[in-house]
Amino acid sequence: MNRSEPDHRPDWSSETPTTTGSSAFHTAMAHLYRAEMHRMTAWRQRLDVTSNWAFLLTMGLTTFTLGSTQVPHFILLLGLAAIAISLVIEARRYRHLHHSLWRIRTMEQGYFKSLLKPGGTSGGTGWRGLMAEDLETRSFRMGLFTALRVRLRRNYLLLVYFITVVWITKIFMHPASPKDALDFYQRFAVGEFVPAWFVAITAPFFILLCTLFAVAPVGVGDIAGPDA
Repeated sequence: MNRSEPDHRPDWSSETPTTTGSSAFHTAMAHLYRAEMHRMTAWRQRLDVTSNWAFLLTMGLTTFTLGSTQVPHFILLLGLAAIAISLVIEARRYRHLHHSLWRIRTMEQGYFKSLLKPGGTSGGTGWRGLMAEDLETRSFRMGLFTALRVRLRRNYLLLVYFITVVWITKIFMHPASPKDALDFYQRFAVGEFVPAWFVAITAPFFILLCTLFAVAPVGVGDIAGPDA
């Protein structure tokens, strides 16, 4: 006869302090706040690393491409693709940073703010419920598309514009100035594999898509929690 296995998981809720005025509760809050500050700092550093690599990649590719007439112009198109990949990676990291900032802000407003008031206590229990639910099941306070929009608007849109300007300059300058508009258009081709018309359509479409995506207004429900 099959019988269900008993649940041997400990009930931690019965062993944790529930009184907001107890010393154990204040000690736990101090450790939790310090841990979240460390977590936030770590994600901030990871975010800066991605931004720095994207900037160095942009400067390196543009310098390398303009430095020689033998370097093809489509290297800069690969640079745009690399920038897009860096943007996705940074947006994922930004969600973690924003989530950690939300936790810190929740503790500051619900716990420390009340304690700093003269004669104050640890405040109501609403913020404790939010923190408990989030600690049990982590829930990001910012969607991926919103994070992409924020990072694109703050950093990456300028890099996209810069690479585009250098790309157009490269086509116009090397190996020599175009004879006419048709000659300039034909230089858009990537060897014999990608025709000029395909590059002339997809490249401006990518630039326009990045611009519209960056300047689009953020909905009221897209961001919950503090702005980072």
